[in-house]
Amino acid sequence: MKTTGMIRRIDNLGRIVIPKEIRRVLKLKENEQMEIKVENDYIILHRYSELSQENSYLQTLLDTIYRVYDFAILITNLNSFCFTSYNYSHLKGKEISSFLGVLISERREISDSNSLYLTSKDILNNCYYYIKPIIKNGDILGLSIFLSKSNISDYKLLEFVLAYLDKYLD
Repeated sequence: MKTTGMIRRIDNLGRIVIPKEIRRVLKLKENEQMEIKVENDYIILHRYSELSQENSYLQTLLDTIYRVYDFAILITNLNSFCFTSYNYSHLKGKEISSFLGVLISERREISDSNSLYLTSKDILNNCYYYIKPIIKNGDILGLSIFLSKSNISDYKLLEFVLAYLDKYLD
């Protein structure tokens, strides 16, 4: 375990402030959920995302949609890719691009056909995309990214996937 040499006091409500330098290095955002674990004498903080929980049914749905409709779907949490159609499985766990991070912070939905940076190194060209924030109980959890080689005109399939995802998060 890496030590930082920083010492913080617990206040009367049991809170400890995570220093700004650590939050910046780990790219922790305001209101981000943290899981707290205790192991022996250690308190371990870990990023938590409802979207990061394993779900073979959701993965099978994304793969099936790709096989049947030739339509890729990527699901992110606030920092990285969680679920992807199998042709994008190399992105799982990778950090999202700063562009996608801005869409999360602005809670913005977009539909376009320009180049799209998925990570700092992975760029998509010649592809149509529709990106919609995933919001649950007023909190943004990540993004749903829909990719197609042709113009996305039928949004019913997209709404079906989003409804399934909403049910998955219950």
